[in-house]
Amino acid sequence: MNERKQQKYRKEIDKAVANIMKYGEKEPWAERQGQYFSDMLMNVADRFGVPVNEFGQTLEDHGYMSMVFGYLFELFATSCWDDEEVCMIEEYVKRRGWREAPHGKRYLNAMAKSEASLWEIINVKAGHWVELRPFNTTIDAIRVYERSGSEKLRRWDCVAARVVLLDGKYGFTGGILPFSPDQTREAFVFIEHTRTQAVSALKQIRIEDADCNWSDEEIEQLASAESDDQFPELLYSSWASQTYIALTQSMPTLVNRDGHELQRAKVRFPIHVENVEVVATQLHSASQLDFNEDTQEWVWLDSTQSVGAEFGATIMGQISIADDNLIAVVNSAERANTIQDYLKTVLGELIGDPISVYESQQSMMMKQGFAAEESGSDPIDSPELMTAFLDQHYRKILDQPIPALNNLTPRECAAIKEQSENLIQWLKGVENSTAKAENLAHYNFRWMWDELGIEYVD
Repeated sequence: MNERKQQKYRKEIDKAVANIMKYGEKEPWAERQGQYFSDMLMNVADRFGVPVNEFGQTLEDHGYMSMVFGYLFELFATSCWDDEEVCMIEEYVKRRGWREAPHGKRYLNAMAKSEASLWEIINVKAGHWVELRPFNTTIDAIRVYERSGSEKLRRWDCVAARVVLLDGKYGFTGGILPFSPDQTREAFVFIEHTRTQAVSALKQIRIEDADCNWSDEEIEQLASAESDDQFPELLYSSWASQTYIALTQSMPTLVNRDGHELQRAKVRFPIHVENVEVVATQLHSASQLDFNEDTQEWVWLDSTQSVGAEFGATIMGQISIADDNLIAVVNSAERANTIQDYLKTVLGELIGDPISVYESQQSMMMKQGFAAEESGSDPIDSPELMTAFLDQHYRKILDQPIPALNNLTPRECAAIKEQSENLIQWLKGVENSTAKAENLAHYNFRWMWDELGIEYVD
């Protein structure tokens, strides 16, 4: 399909969506819509004991309310009310569909028949498409063409969304709620808890009503049917609850071994070109520095410990030479001051006055490391070195007990058939969280799946 035709179809769809939203402002739909949104927001707000206005304002202040509105509006507009046989979109098409262009009308009809489901992202081509399949299935993935959404989604993310097929291509409708692998697990814990509560409520009805003769099996079936019917709403409630907690809980203060607040610091000393080799020689002979041949950097060791890094001494920071700069990277402001004094003592006039750059904990957690500066990448951030570091890190992890794996090691889980699903979800979570770090997105986890004997999904 050429670009001009795509733009034409996009305009027709946007016009149809705008018209259906205006139609929702007319009675009886306006009153129903207001009540529906109020109920859905209040259901979550009540769990936290906060006024619904406060809950909604929190989402609005952080830019999430448009996402909530898009998802809930589609739930509202595709639901049949009371004894009615058609939803709001179908009624609109029946009464006013003649006003819509052909592609816009087909889109509305497709949306009316669609259902919100939970989809798992298998592959992503940013800016173009995502490949996905219904969560917890092994059926063939479908390719959904999505420009803006594909920029933010990562492999093993999940989305609560509607997928429609038009002119042989799949696409999302407007209402999408993103879930990380951890959020997805929490969603199913929440849904199971809701189902359990429904079972208890039905059993209480049986106790109080002498004419009620439901069996335990019938009660389980009724509760499961209700949970399935409310699945899209329960996905919203779980997502909104987790989002609200993340927005309102205070961030813990992280500290290093010295008790200093974690704050990534990069200290840069200028070096005259003719002094670079002399500086390297001086660093090689410094008592607190240990040179790493693989990374071509000096490891700064705790001066109170007499053993080398390979024997477990605390690593205080890393030092490297890049062009005509000496760069020290540490994890607190206090250590930045200490390394400045130490290097000035060791090198004296061979280096110039330092420039320090600090990064907040929040930024560190989002980026999980320094991005390369415009002046060029630092040796410690190169993809090759990051790959080597992650290879070494994850090979150790494979033999360490993991709380999420019931304190078994990944290798132990791989040998236990009953633990395979748990292990797969853990692998997905590790891969997904690493891919969201800008300087780690290139890392390929296939070797971990192969080493654990699990079929890798391309």
